[in-house]
Amino acid sequence: MLFRSFYNHQKLTIMKKYLFVLAIAIIAISCTSKIDFDPVVVTPPVTNSDLLISEVSTAINTDANAAGTRPHYVEVYNGTSTAIDLNNYAIGYMAVSDLTTLSPWSFPSATYFAPLHRTLGVGKCYVIASPQTDATAVKRDTTWGTTSTTAASAVLPLQLSGNSAIALLKKDAAGTITLTGLTGNYKIIDVFCSPLVARVTSTGATSSRNNIIWAVAGESGDTRNRTFFRKKTVMNPNTNWAVAQGTSAADSEWQISADKGWDYTNLGLPTP
Repeated sequence: MLFRSFYNHQKLTIMKKYLFVLAIAIIAISCTSKIDFDPVVVTPPVTNSDLLISEVSTAINTDANAAGTRPHYVEVYNGTSTAIDLNNYAIGYMAVSDLTTLSPWSFPSATYFAPLHRTLGVGKCYVIASPQTDATAVKRDTTWGTTSTTAASAVLPLQLSGNSAIALLKKDAAGTITLTGLTGNYKIIDVFCSPLVARVTSTGATSSRNNIIWAVAGESGDTRNRTFFRKKTVMNPNTNWAVAQGTSAADSEWQISADKGWDYTNLGLPTP
């Protein structure tokens, strides 16, 4: 009897153990263990479509505040996602002589700068300055333009005195512009001012050189004697100066320094 009692107790213990395991298994089977994950959508970074003109400095060298120098320069910025070969680009210069004559862009010899002989990395800038800039204040990658310290012919670059327009050109088989001495065709992809847009007379201080300017951001007074910064919200080059110049500070593609308040602190860097 004692043996049978012990045997029955052991049997009952084993049965309870297996019943417990079975109960756990049934609970596990009756519950779903599937976890649904919504896919994470990674938004690619927004980058520029091509190089663009990002900063320009203009000045009348006869202005006392300019100290007899030409603090003129053009900065281009690579906001794309890849390094860019600057050998495929050129900078063109064109001055206008009156308020209303509209004419197509034209780049005879000595009014364009190319090739640039460099690869420009992502997020980097390239600065082309007048040889008469103050090298201490205006950090540049290269110089271009007249070395005359007198009132040189306005058709000679790089004299950004308010009546001078700048174009960024790019090699393109379908382009219609040829540059003497360079192979291939070019097209204009970005501009600062334009001979295709009428000018106004400056309401600022008169100059012995000229008072012909383009209005920017709704201002009727000076594309002379200022630093212009492309807004960081501008992602693409623009050949339509009538749009890029804007009618107000809000809709213009450009920010402007104070009159004769040249600002070089951001030179060589993307617009903050």
